Amino acid sequence: MLTAEPLSPMLGAKITGIDLRNFVDGPDGQIHEIQSLVARYKVLRFRGQQLEAGDLVQLAGRFGPVRALRRPNSGGVVHIPEHPQIKVVSNVSRDGAVLGDGDSSELSWHTDGSYLLTPTALTFLYGRKAPTRRPPKTSFMDLQAVYESLPKALADFILPLKAIHYSVFAYAPEYAEEIRSLPEGADRRHIGPTHPLVRRDHATGRPSLFPPRQRECLIEGLSAEESEKLSNVLWSVIERYPGYWGDSIEPGDLMLFDNRFSLHRREPFDALEERILWHVTTDGERPQ
Repeated sequence: MLTAEPLSPMLGAKITGIDLRNFVDGPDGQIHEIQSLVARYKVLRFRGQQLEAGDLVQLAGRFGPVRALRRPNSGGVVHIPEHPQIKVVSNVSRDGAVLGDGDSSELSWHTDGSYLLTPTALTFLYGRKAPTRRPPKTSFMDLQAVYESLPKALADFILPLKAIHYSVFAYAPEYAEEIRSLPEGADRRHIGPTHPLVRRDHATGRPSLFPPRQRECLIEGLSAEESEKLSNVLWSVIERYPGYWGDSIEPGDLMLFDNRFSLHRREPFDALEERILWHVTTDGERPQ
């Protein structure tokens, strides 16, 4: 029997009594139950799962169209050829080839794919290998709660504003050619989708902070200097916000989280220790 145990007072739930292999082609009611838990807790942790690559892709596909967020032009990098929907995240090389995207450095607070016209909805992180010595924590934060914690004057000020979610690299296919055509060193902050700084949950109408990953972003109606100042204020709030939860992702752990209304980050770890994750996302909707 499926049970949910809160992981913290802020967000997250440990889900037990479930073998996710049975959800790959199970009844829709089971999927709806998990969707309800994601909406309630933002982050679900399933431990001790035994998923093959095809199982993970099929499982994610029950929640929406699957999208792989890989680095572009990554020559010599190997993911899983039979399952291109999966992005391998690792700091590992095998037989002279780099396994997937990533390294052992810190990943600061961010959402996945905000540089897309339709940012991803759900993210699935499945642990394959973890460092044995001081494995890094992956932490999560509720952006709806962060917005509700803002001083009213600041919350009201940013409510109508929109920001350009540009990418340092040509990740978004809609903008890749335009980015590549820029001369070296050119300002690319104007290239990317424009999303509201405060997006709403379509189901509940609850507002959520939605900051661009790149802090030097441009905000409509503000100068570049004003945009940077406001962005720094919002990121200062996020970095000081105490209401987050995190833990290491061990082999067999599946983290399923709502990427629309949460942030996540990862601690750095010893580059000599190997860490491998499988990363899959589902398509979302245009933020409103």
